[in-house]
Amino acid sequence: MLPHCRPSAGFSLLELLLVVAVVATLVAIVLPSPQPGVYDQLRCTAQIVATDLAYARSLAVANDSYYRITFDLSENRYVLRHSGSNPALTQLPNSPFSSRDNPADQHTVDLDDLPRVGPTVRLAATATGDATMQSVDDVEFGPLGQTTAATPTTIWLAAGKGDHRKYITLKINPVTGMADIGDLTDTEPLSGAEQVF
Repeated sequence: MLPHCRPSAGFSLLELLLVVAVVATLVAIVLPSPQPGVYDQLRCTAQIVATDLAYARSLAVANDSYYRITFDLSENRYVLRHSGSNPALTQLPNSPFSSRDNPADQHTVDLDDLPRVGPTVRLAATATGDATMQSVDDVEFGPLGQTTAATPTTIWLAAGKGDHRKYITLKINPVTGMADIGDLTDTEPLSGAEQVF
């Protein structure tokens, strides 16, 4: 007489792997692929601009001189240059972010050339002021890290189109020269600021 065999009470490894594969396939089909959106692209670009502002500020402090970032809204770029009186500081130090095409006396950042996987970010406006905003095209940092403007300078970045257009601001404190990144908003730049769309 043969001993009576009991069927096993669990799943085999092969059955378990087959179920995991089927579930993974279904999840991949049902869930949309993660694509960075307007928020992610604006936030990343704002971080790059804030880093360049901090770089200009640090050059001014380290060299006891003046450095200016000039914004070109129509070309969607900005340029860092020495603006002080010492000609020995005209040539900027090498930077890992500098393009090989940059002359030695400037550091140009073209927002259209930044790596991206989301929508294009544009420089929407630059202005200085508290209650009343006045359009400006640059921010200059002095030897103590301060800006040469008496009031905060605000930079607006924009991404998206139509009803999906969003903005993020960078506000530069005139005393410390430090830039704070604001929240994502639907609010367009203030009417007193220059706008290029």
